[in-house]
Amino acid sequence: MGEVNYAPVIRDMVWSYSRIKAFEDCPYRWYLRYIRRLKGKEMFFASYGSFIHKLIELYYKGEKTQAQLCDIYLCDFKQQVRGNAPNPKVFGNYFKSGLQYLQTFTPFPYQPIAIEKQVNFCLGTTSFVGYIDFLGEQDGELFVVDNKSRNLKPRTGRVTPTKSDADLDNYLIQLYLYSIAVEQEYGKLPKALCFNCFRESTFIIEPFDAGAYNTAQQWLFEKVTNITKETRFKPNAEFFKCKHLCEMQEHCEYYELNQKR
Repeated sequence: MGEVNYAPVIRDMVWSYSRIKAFEDCPYRWYLRYIRRLKGKEMFFASYGSFIHKLIELYYKGEKTQAQLCDIYLCDFKQQVRGNAPNPKVFGNYFKSGLQYLQTFTPFPYQPIAIEKQVNFCLGTTSFVGYIDFLGEQDGELFVVDNKSRNLKPRTGRVTPTKSDADLDNYLIQLYLYSIAVEQEYGKLPKALCFNCFRESTFIIEPFDAGAYNTAQQWLFEKVTNITKETRFKPNAEFFKCKHLCEMQEHCEYYELNQKR
C-alpha cells in the first residue's frame, strides 16, 4: 500500500477496545474493516462467544430461566454458531464446555444494576464506546463483570508476573476503560473488576487498582495517537489468526497468498 493520509478519517472515529485490539492483531485487517468498511464473514470463535453472551444476557434480564437457556443452546447452537472450527475436537470441546456451564449455572454474587450497558465517554478528544456485560452491586459497592470465552487464570501473586498474569492485565484494560464511564454516571469507581470465564466456569475477581486505571487511560491515548499516524497498514500474517480468527479473509490478498504456500 502507498502512503496515504487517513488521519482525518481516523480522527473522526468513535473508538472501542475491540477496534484498537483489531489493529494490534493486524493493521491490514483493521484497514479493510474500518477504513474501507468491508463486511466480514462469520467466524466460529466469535459467533460462539456472541451466542453464550446472548444467553447470559437473557437470564439476567429475566427473560429466560436456566433450564430454558439449556434448551435454547441445544436447539440453536448450529444456527447461531457459524463458521468452521479448526477441527472436530475443538468444536466438541467448545460445545461441551458451553453446555456444562449452562447446566451448572451459578448466578453472579451481585445484584444486577445493568445488563449489556452501553457506555460512552471522551478522553481528551477521543470518543469511546463500550458495552458492560454486567454491572452489579453488593453492600453499596459496584462490580463490573465481563463474560469471556477465553480461559483466563486468577492472578498468581508471584513476585515475577507470569504470562497468565500478563494476559489478565491486558484484558483488564478494557474494564478499566469502562470504569471511566461508571465513575462519570454513578459518582464512584467499581470495587472490583471481574471475568466470568464460562468455558472453565472460572470467576475471577480483581480488586480495583488506581494505578492500573491511570495506565489504561494512557494506553488508550497512546494507541489512538499511533493508529492516527499510520499510513501503510502492513499485514500481520499468522496462519492460525488468518485462518480461524480474521473475518476479513475473503477480502485479503495476503490471506490468499498465505493459503497458496
